[in-house]
Amino acid sequence: MVPALLLAGVAGAQAQVAEFSQLRDAAPGKFFDAATSAPSAANANQLTIGLNTGSDPLTFVSNEFRATTQAFGNRMADDTISFVVTAPAGFYVASLTYTQQGTSNTGRTAVQSGNTQWTVGGFPAVIAEYNNPIVTGVVDLTALQPASVPVSITVSLFAGPTGDIAITSASVVADIKPVGGVRDGAANGGILNNAPGGGAPAPAADADDNRGRGRDEGEARRGNSGSGRGQGGRESGRGSGR
Repeated sequence: MVPALLLAGVAGAQAQVAEFSQLRDAAPGKFFDAATSAPSAANANQLTIGLNTGSDPLTFVSNEFRATTQAFGNRMADDTISFVVTAPAGFYVASLTYTQQGTSNTGRTAVQSGNTQWTVGGFPAVIAEYNNPIVTGVVDLTALQPASVPVSITVSLFAGPTGDIAITSASVVADIKPVGGVRDGAANGGILNNAPGGGAPAPAADADDNRGRGRDEGEARRGNSGSGRGQGGRESGRGSGR
């Protein structure tokens, strides 16, 4: 019995792994790289977003996610990567955390800037606008408890005179939790009945209505009985007088 319980615990832990699918990026060959994006070996619920390296063999312009005024660099660098996060059966995507690391020129005359935003489940949000590209964003999906959620992340970098700003790593971590509560039956697992936008349970029958009907019926029966007794007494009296 003990080995069976241990195996069941291992199976439950392994089941809490998200699937990252439909990976695409808007600028193939440079900046984000959907082809090399994959779950981390250390954490299967972490998607490590791939970044291109090297340079274009025809123009010699860098493919790195970097905005710079240096030769063969991109003054502007922007790209969008999209994917779908799906929880295993019986679980939902509770939250997503995006983490971005990078470098920037700290010189006093350096001019550079960046913007990172994302759209999660159809809801857009700006994560940060910055000169230092080290940022983190979190979205809480507990109220919706989605079984699957589409994600789109856009990063835009710009470098002015002597400016230099680059993304060196990016990742998304999915927090997976077991489903709880009753759903409304909508697509993708629906929405909890007690969550914003969820359906409300059917109202319980009013107990007072049943009690009221019972009193009315009881009084009617008693009234009929009394009427019968009265009629019987009158008939009996008239018969004895004659």
